[in-house]
Amino acid sequence: MSGSVETAWPLAGASPGQIVVLARWSPAPGSHEDIRALLPDLVRASRSEPGCLGHQLFHPEGDGGDILLVERYADHSTMDAHKESPHFRDLALGRIAPLLRDRHIVVTTVE
Repeated sequence: MSGSVETAWPLAGASPGQIVVLARWSPAPGSHEDIRALLPDLVRASRSEPGCLGHQLFHPEGDGGDILLVERYADHSTMDAHKESPHFRDLALGRIAPLLRDRHIVVTTVE
């Protein structure tokens, strides 16, 4: 997938107890361009959060294919703070989620 916002793998150096989130977003037909326009602001704001140890996205070129976000947090409380942050609520939930056909999220702990 091209369109990566960052080249460093967000799981490099992961330690036991850290939280990893894999989010797969399936954009509705015709919505890729609108979503791609919002992604840099979401990633930038998320990376600035205390406890965010990695946040990278991958998306295809053109109007098709899923978007993958790979995120790493110090612990559950920092992940929960991310989900309650104004930028997540505005961008991810308020503006991007309505443009998705489907989304799947996997949350796991590094062992």
